[in-house]
Amino acid sequence: MQEKVKNFNETKQSHFKPMTPYARLLDIISEMGELSKEYLKHSHYGTAEFQMHEDFILEYGDVLYSYLSLGNELGLDANLALDKVITKYKSRLENYGSMGSKKDN
Repeated sequence: MQEKVKNFNETKQSHFKPMTPYARLLDIISEMGELSKEYLKHSHYGTAEFQMHEDFILEYGDVLYSYLSLGNELGLDANLALDKVITKYKSRLENYGSMGSKKDN
């Protein structure tokens, strides 16, 4: 996925210059807000069971795209980061019975 985003950003004229990391982080926060809004809309603001909807899927894709773009712009390997965090969570589950940090338990 990260390579797909990299190729898209490199070949589209509007993406020749990468966003600065702080601008990308603000973009991620903005996209998370839009994803959250779609969840609220399709769960009637938490009063009903969430119903998957195309708008939610698209907003999820926007968030994923923005995170992968940030990784590319910082030279971060998303697969490596995910592998590291899964290892961390496994260790926490084995040692503390929770994925949260020890200080949260």
